[in-house]
Amino acid sequence: MTAAATSRPAAFARLRSRLAAALTVAAIAGGALAVTGPASPAHAAAAVSVSVEGSPELTNVADPTYLTQLRLSGSGFQSIQSGFGGIYVMFGWVSGDGWQPSQGGSTGANYRYVPDDETNPTGYIAFVTFPGSSTAYAANGGELAADGSWSTVLSVPGSTFTALDREGNPSEVNCLEMQCGIITMGAHGVKNANNETFTPIDFRDLYSEGEAPAAAEAVEETAAPEPSETAAAVPQPAQTTYIVEEAAAPVAVADDEEDPLLQVLLWAALGVGVLAVGSIVFLVWAVLSSRRRRPAGATTGGGAS
Repeated sequence: MTAAATSRPAAFARLRSRLAAALTVAAIAGGALAVTGPASPAHAAAAVSVSVEGSPELTNVADPTYLTQLRLSGSGFQSIQSGFGGIYVMFGWVSGDGWQPSQGGSTGANYRYVPDDETNPTGYIAFVTFPGSSTAYAANGGELAADGSWSTVLSVPGSTFTALDREGNPSEVNCLEMQCGIITMGAHGVKNANNETFTPIDFRDLYSEGEAPAAAEAVEETAAPEPSETAAAVPQPAQTTYIVEEAAAPVAVADDEEDPLLQVLLWAALGVGVLAVGSIVFLVWAVLSSRRRRPAGATTGGGAS
């Protein structure tokens, strides 16, 4: 037998060993994939679709002269059950990258929006609440669904508006000269990057002269609230009214309990009086009883003579 013939079985043995090892590795890898399953899909990015209320064919546009009501629908937002706040939905301008509050952006400097009256919202800012939130009482824009969707109506006063910074200083915004759109961000001071979006809006004449619908009133200088009537920071709708109601509740409870308390005190005083009279009667009875029990011939002087 030649040396080549002798080495051939050894080579086959080594090949079988390598194939067995490869099959073992493949089986282990397959088992790991079966256990872990496919990777979870990434969280959908938040987005807002925009159409003119009553005219769904008109998308991402508003009228420069007349008030326009926009139907907004959000998807992919982060919904937090019983979380504090929710999202603010506003119309305004952003400075570009880095405008978001989660990245240090602030109102008046990195973004500007149409203000609204916090105690009497008129539709320029919508507050969409988290489901079960303690701030849901102030929601004028509906509730964020568990799947991250929401829908609300927002009023756009026209292509120009007066914005306020945190100190209340006014600044004019002309959306025909800069890009404006729909802004969303965390409500009540909560910074949440998942819910910060900007959706551009373009302006064009939507109504023929003299044919503007009743909902699209001329806005010019008076559509948005005057700067002196609005809050500098992002408003919290109806919060003032809520605080007043909370403060008034204990007073009403105290008034309701006044009569029962007075009755208890009167009954307590009456009981003490009855006990006092009873004690006096008992003492008089005890003294009289002790005198009656004394012997008839007893004297308090000297002995017999």
